[in-house]
Amino acid sequence: MANDKERVKKPFYKRWWFWLIVVIVVITLASGGGDETTDQANEADQTEQTADETKNNEDAKEEEAPAEEEQPAEDDARIESGTYKVGTDVPAGEYVVFSSGMAYIENAKDSTGQLESIIFNDNLPSDSHSYVTLNDGEYFKLQGAEMYPVDKAPSVVPENGVYEDGMYKVGKDIPAGEYKVILNSASGMGYLEVSTNSRHQIDGIVTNENVTADMYITVKDGQYLTLRDLKIEK
Repeated sequence: MANDKERVKKPFYKRWWFWLIVVIVVITLASGGGDETTDQANEADQTEQTADETKNNEDAKEEEAPAEEEQPAEDDARIESGTYKVGTDVPAGEYVVFSSGMAYIENAKDSTGQLESIIFNDNLPSDSHSYVTLNDGEYFKLQGAEMYPVDKAPSVVPENGVYEDGMYKVGKDIPAGEYKVILNSASGMGYLEVSTNSRHQIDGIVTNENVTADMYITVKDGQYLTLRDLKIEK
């Protein structure tokens, strides 16, 4: 018979210290998991805050960045109809005048409006053009037309190779050489002029002629060729 004083061993799960260890482990795991969850939440908040700060910085840079300057259009150089004091309203220099209908140009030495003050004047046919050179202190009148500084003016070289009413600079708009000048049969008479400059003065004229039949003309670089009711076919 077994010793009645012999104690029967209890299983681990029935011993008090086992459950104490279990409780401690559970508390530890719970604390660790909570911290990890909190850390993940904090990281998410920081990431979101960083993204917001980055976006705000980019928006601020966009607001602070200067707007791109627009390239000036060709029309910005256009000078419309009016009377201009050279050196005050417009710079001295050479210009190209384009008529939109029957146009009138006049250059005067003062603003008295007297006939003797006129340096040159001209009536331009519809859809034609002319070069003019203006000096400081002069007064230039432009009616039914517009003009551009010569270096900003639209090209007057015809795309079809037919030179009609207008003033052409030899070596720039038309090559130097000999040309056959053809009379516009509808008009019956045309006008041709070759000059050394665009001041429209008598002393600048090399040759001029009222043309009643086809003819030939030779022009040199730097000269100006004016055609009225005439044409040259290259």
